[in-house]
Amino acid sequence: MKRLRSFLVFFIPFIVFFFYFTSNNEHNPSLANHMQHENVEIPEGNKIPSVNLSVTQDMSGTWLLKVDTIDFTFAPYKVGSDVPSYNEGHAHIYVNGKKINRLYGQFYNLGNLEKGKNEIMVTLNSNNHGTLAYRGKPISSSVVVENGK
Repeated sequence: MKRLRSFLVFFIPFIVFFFYFTSNNEHNPSLANHMQHENVEIPEGNKIPSVNLSVTQDMSGTWLLKVDTIDFTFAPYKVGSDVPSYNEGHAHIYVNGKKINRLYGQFYNLGNLEKGKNEIMVTLNSNNHGTLAYRGKPISSSVVVENGK
């Protein structure tokens, strides 16, 4: 009985902390669709950034995302700032509606995609993680690619 009590004294707090920390991680893939950041509305008079993307299959069979931006600079060292930014920050990558990662530059290897149609979307995000928006519309770009394998 003493061994069981000792085990429970250790095990119960461990389980509580485990579930607390894994459920509060905003980058936990199972929570990615539930942890949305607020939009950062770009005020009139500022340059409005834009984003275009392309996805191609490389020679190894994985998929390469290329992101081109206008009036937007990737600023990885400023991510997490409380102050919103309008023309710098990072991007968020979504595959079939699920956030898979942040992007701090022009290229990202998406790896293997599911068979069939896959929607790839990229949003431009302020340093405070909010999705940049102009007149209520998020600044994003998306493409659908067909994976025949």
